[in-house]
This record gives sequence, C-alpha cells and structure tokens, in this order.
Amino acid sequence: MLPLRFALFASLGAIALWGLFSLLDNLKQPELLRSPRLIVVKGCDAIETTQARQTCGQLRCQKAILDAKLAPLRAAFEITDDLTAHEERLIGGLVQLAAQAPKQFACVLQGEKVVQAALIEAEELDALLNLDGEWELKPAD
Repeated sequence: MLPLRFALFASLGAIALWGLFSLLDNLKQPELLRSPRLIVVKGCDAIETTQARQTCGQLRCQKAILDAKLAPLRAAFEITDDLTAHEERLIGGLVQLAAQAPKQFACVLQGEKVVQAALIEAEELDALLNLDGEWELKPAD
C-alpha cells in the first residue's frame, strides 16, 4: 500500500510542478492585459529576442491608443506597418471601433517609449510610410 501512496503523491507533485512551470513560462510571453481600471503590457520587462522586441513595441502602441481613450477597451487591433528609421519606429494599422468602420492609427516610438499615438486618416499613414524617420502625427478630426 505504501508504494501506491508514494506513486500517487509523486504524480500529484509532478502535475503541480508542471503547472507551476507552465504558469511561469506564460508570464514571460508578451501580452496586453485589459481591465476597466488598468491596461498593462506584461512580459516586456526583460526583452530577450527580436520577436519579443517587435511584439512589445506593438503592444505598447496599442496601450497608448487605449490609454488616450481613442479606442474602446475591447477594440481589436491589426498591425499593418512597422518601420524603423534612425532612432524612431513607426507602427501603424487598423483599430475596430465597435460597430463602426475600422480607423487607421499610428504610433511613434523612440527606443521603447511611445512618444506619439493618434487615430489618423489613411492618406496620412501612406504619406508617413514614404518618409524616412522624423514622423509627426496629426490626429484625425
């Protein structure tokens, strides 16, 4: 009977450890967490890969749009453009605003910090994509 108990407890311990390590691994994945009180970008404290660096910039851009209340909390984002020039990075795309037609948005990042975020007209995003850095956003009316 003792070996059966030992096997049972060892199995439960192994499952608990697997769950713990899975949770710890999940905490490292970049993600945008949204609640009515707070919007947080998780997993971007220690950026280890190029993919994480790209994803974290895009998530910070989305957070800036949501923090500025330019889009509702449950808005769906689609990143269409991500350019780097000199020390700046331009991220642009579409945001779905409830039942309305999607709107264009753009963010300018310097390093890992969002310095500008706005909803813009499609023509302005096209014009920005043709520039080589030093982007200046003009919010849509």
